[in-house]
Amino acid sequence: MFKNYFTIAWRNLVRNKGYSIINISGLAAGMAVAMLILLWVYDELSFNHSFKNYDRLAQVYHRVTFGDQNMTINDVPAPMGEALKNAYAEFEEVTIASWPRPHVLALDEKKMSESGLFVEPQFADMFSIRMVEGSAAGLKDVRSMLLSKTLAASLFGENAVGKTLMFDNRDPLMVSGVFEDFPANSEFATIKFLVPMAYRAAASEQNRKQMSNWEDYSFQCFVLLRQNASVATLDPKIKNVLYDHASNDGKSLKPEGLLLPMERWHLYAGFVSGMDTGGNIRFVWMFGTIGIFVLLLACINFMNLSTAQSEKRAKEVGVRKVMGSLRKQLVLQFLSESWLIVAVGFVLALIIVVLSLPWFNGLAGKSMVLPWKNFGFATACLVFIFLTSMLAGSYPAFYLSSFKPVSVLKGAFKAGRFAALPRKAMVIFQFTTSIVLIIGTLVVLQQINHAKERPLGFDREGIFHVALRTDALTKADYNTLRSELLATGVVNNMATSDFPITGAMSGNASITWEGKDPAERPLITMNSCSHDFPSTNGFQFVQGRDFSRERASDSLGVIINEMAAKLISGNVIGRKMNFGYGREREIIGVIKDQVRWTPYMKQTPHIYYIDYAFKTYVTVRLHPQTQVRDALKKVEAVIQKFDGAAPFEYKFLDDDYAHMFVAEERIGTLAGIFATLAIFISCIGIFGLAAFAASQRTKEIGIRKVLGASVLNVWAMLSGDFVRLVLLSVLLGMPVAYYFANQWLQQYDYRVEMSWLIFAGAGLLALVVTLLTVSYQTFKAALTNPVKCIRTE
Repeated sequence: MFKNYFTIAWRNLVRNKGYSIINISGLAAGMAVAMLILLWVYDELSFNHSFKNYDRLAQVYHRVTFGDQNMTINDVPAPMGEALKNAYAEFEEVTIASWPRPHVLALDEKKMSESGLFVEPQFADMFSIRMVEGSAAGLKDVRSMLLSKTLAASLFGENAVGKTLMFDNRDPLMVSGVFEDFPANSEFATIKFLVPMAYRAAASEQNRKQMSNWEDYSFQCFVLLRQNASVATLDPKIKNVLYDHASNDGKSLKPEGLLLPMERWHLYAGFVSGMDTGGNIRFVWMFGTIGIFVLLLACINFMNLSTAQSEKRAKEVGVRKVMGSLRKQLVLQFLSESWLIVAVGFVLALIIVVLSLPWFNGLAGKSMVLPWKNFGFATACLVFIFLTSMLAGSYPAFYLSSFKPVSVLKGAFKAGRFAALPRKAMVIFQFTTSIVLIIGTLVVLQQINHAKERPLGFDREGIFHVALRTDALTKADYNTLRSELLATGVVNNMATSDFPITGAMSGNASITWEGKDPAERPLITMNSCSHDFPSTNGFQFVQGRDFSRERASDSLGVIINEMAAKLISGNVIGRKMNFGYGREREIIGVIKDQVRWTPYMKQTPHIYYIDYAFKTYVTVRLHPQTQVRDALKKVEAVIQKFDGAAPFEYKFLDDDYAHMFVAEERIGTLAGIFATLAIFISCIGIFGLAAFAASQRTKEIGIRKVLGASVLNVWAMLSGDFVRLVLLSVLLGMPVAYYFANQWLQQYDYRVEMSWLIFAGAGLLALVVTLLTVSYQTFKAALTNPVKCIRTE
């Protein structure tokens, strides 16, 4: 019986090639999108699951208060680890780690810059690091290190254990072990080596002091809970640990400790005003919902196209019923056709996914693969095919099997007055969904452009920075380095700083100034730099002046931004400031506020001061007319002269700034692609409805033409029905799109006001696409010989 069903289903597919191609391609497109999104969602939800202790690991965070601002940070002082381990039996293990940072590894003439961590020995067991060679116990040896498998292969090829690398051109460290690379969807995906924290502490006196300094927030702290412990019971216990150990300045920040479980690191680490408002999980929900809706659109197309062919199948149903077929047998027959079409569509979708996955990975910033050998994947595919075929084929199956044989065989079959309502409702749903996606995409793009047009407060053309990775370049004489760079003829200016202009910051809650209320503790960010930093980066002054080498007093000068000037209030030029180090500094200039980090958020009061001791970056400004490639070679030659042990690596400010938009641009691109596919799939659906309408009104069209109606009159009559459906979709979709777009924009402090042009443009686009889609069917019906129309009806 089932063989017969599938045989007939295959013959129907072959006989109606155009219908079959449209139906299968629509389903394949919808299923391909759904599968790609499902892979992405699975990758996001399985983030960090590779760690054996996934459900017991957590990271220490703190809520701190700066004036009226509440922040949640995961920077902790180094003594925090020991304090937690000794005071609370609920922690099986605690470890301190540095923040990821590139370091230079050299083997003879081979030099590489890779990201790594300074960790304590217990880190390896806590995060279940899998060793390939050697032993993780090497982290107990101050002069050893562990390499990832790929890094070890790049440096040594084979047998890396026991060999030595020069670390940051400072000390030789022995490779005591090689570990499996951290998975791409894990917190430590970029980490390529581990070095003992004891080595970092021994590297300098400043590092040694950090290990006992409760005021220096420069580390991460990870905890492993015992089996019977929970975050909920530990949070109140660790709440005051940092507060109890802090100085008066530290206590003024009112730090409150809390634990963030590993299961929340990736998707739920979005803190606003001290509260966890979620994070990447909103993208999981958004794209997961889009995937479901796109698949629904494809299934709706199947329903519309199947029911549009109803009159061609009506006599078949009538004959089968007369011959004794039960309704459930007819339902099974039509479901069999659905299963066959969905199976063919799934194979095509799978091919599309395989071919597009490398492109999709690049777009989404992932390294996803199809788990062919996974039994669960095969099971999921079968379930996916079954559910999709049931979803797509159930309505046509029950609709077609409901025809009455007497009416059909007499030729009196005619769809009821309300028969088209379900199809019209489905088309309205399709276009409403498409309009929401179109408007959402346009809002995302408008928000990105709005942020890109935000005044920066500095120049970014022809400026790049080089990280100081070794002592050789850090200790190089500033004036000598500057003179040699300027002597190349390609460098316009050069400066050093603690952070690049688009980089991070340091904060200080103990800054005082004349007239400051002692009770106030606002967050003021800082950057130490050389005299030439403002001119190199093109700072825009609104008051006062730049640092001057001609004035010895400028070594204690301060330049502040407008937000800091507003905070201090009054005439700020000449006012004294104290950073808490016992030395007063004088404000000599006020600059425009700058976009130093994410351009979507509020910036902070910021100050620049002279300090040549703290420098971690060299910023270089090239002459405007210089050929960049040639200029970089000349700059590299100078840098290598001072530090030949490190590879020459640089970042242009415009590239650095563009990187700030990567996440939003990725969302905009994906949303645009999905919106385009939704429109395409919706057009297939309305094409099917147009075919159905034309077949139902064949006699009417013939009579109208006999009575003198023109082709244009018939086109307008048939198209008008679809225009009304789309207009209704526009009216339904606009408020829905406005609500969700407005909710999405609320996450940004600096956001665009939605323009009515976006909504009007989306509606107009939907109308134009609809008219273009239905015109083929309507003109085809309008051009048919009216005699033939009346006779065949």
